[in-house]
Amino acid sequence: MLKPPRFLAGAFCMIASLLHAQTVQSRAETLQQVAALIQRGDLTSAENALAGLLKTSPDDPLALNLLGLIRMRQHDPGAAADLFRKAIQTGHRVAGPHINLALIDGSDHPFEAISELQQAFAIAPGDEQATSLLRQIVKDSVLAAIKSGDKDKALALLAKARALLPHDAELLYDSGFIAFECGSYQEADRYLSEALERKPDYLDAQYALAQTYLAENLAKPAEDEMRKYLSAKPDDAAAQYGLGYILMAEQKLDEATTAFERSVSLQPEQTESVFQLGEIALEQGDVERAKGDFKTVLARDPHHGGALTDVGVLAYRAAEYAEAKADLERAIESAPQYQKAHYYYALTLSKLGRKEQAEHEFALARSLQKEHGGEHHLLAAQP
Repeated sequence: MLKPPRFLAGAFCMIASLLHAQTVQSRAETLQQVAALIQRGDLTSAENALAGLLKTSPDDPLALNLLGLIRMRQHDPGAAADLFRKAIQTGHRVAGPHINLALIDGSDHPFEAISELQQAFAIAPGDEQATSLLRQIVKDSVLAAIKSGDKDKALALLAKARALLPHDAELLYDSGFIAFECGSYQEADRYLSEALERKPDYLDAQYALAQTYLAENLAKPAEDEMRKYLSAKPDDAAAQYGLGYILMAEQKLDEATTAFERSVSLQPEQTESVFQLGEIALEQGDVERAKGDFKTVLARDPHHGGALTDVGVLAYRAAEYAEAKADLERAIESAPQYQKAHYYYALTLSKLGRKEQAEHEFALARSLQKEHGGEHHLLAAQP
């Protein structure tokens, strides 16, 4: 049998290579075109462009993934999920279908979504889209779990997420936040400190760490963290309140006054800052200034338990026991767990000769002091 000349054989190989390259290039161009059409919202043209490719290569994982995206845009998540699973079943290691299945599961099925993202990371470690989606799913599902009272689920979700991204600052911050909410202050301290190691300019973590230090009765570290936060955001009225509260815990009353006044100047409706200014005035013996501050607070919030209590305290100290009793009863109705209100109510009842009822209130005040004695709250509103 005659063999073709060597140069002809080489030419045939070259032509075959060119044809293969042309085929690959055509596929790549088609996929890019489809992706652009989906981005523009032209789903009909995108599906038509995919039809030919899927006819010749029905198991093309990228084409199946894009068709799944089209179905998602068409609000057919069931069909989309089937296409993503089919793309995975082809055996090609492509992260996209796993990410898109996680997107479908979302915060409604967070554990399943995290499992899909685990597969995506195994194929494409550090994938930015998978990382962003993991953070969002965890944040949404953890908040939903906390709102429903299921803290165990929140903690389990965060543990699974951290297993995938153990050094991610956002996940560490979320873990610290939930640990704080659960009263695990040392654990919150650990997570938040590590978040700041990974991301030194993470202001939310800095603020949360200040809260945590205060809850651990570490006022000076709390002050340091809050001042760092305020060096970046000096006009944050809520943080100025937080600093004032910390300074009060350190008995730095003049500095606390400055912080609360700064808070009010930045945000005049900062009722809690006005209340704390009244508390400082009361501690310093300036009764008239304290009365004025508490009057301002109660004009804005007639059910403010702290202000009602202190108005009752002032009446008690003035030996106006009937008035004190009425004010303190209103305070307890507004803030049933406020230890100070029960304590002064007990003192007032004792002065009015109601010894048995007074003893009951003294016992309740002692139990509330034991239950809440180590807790500190910077403020209701977060920065």
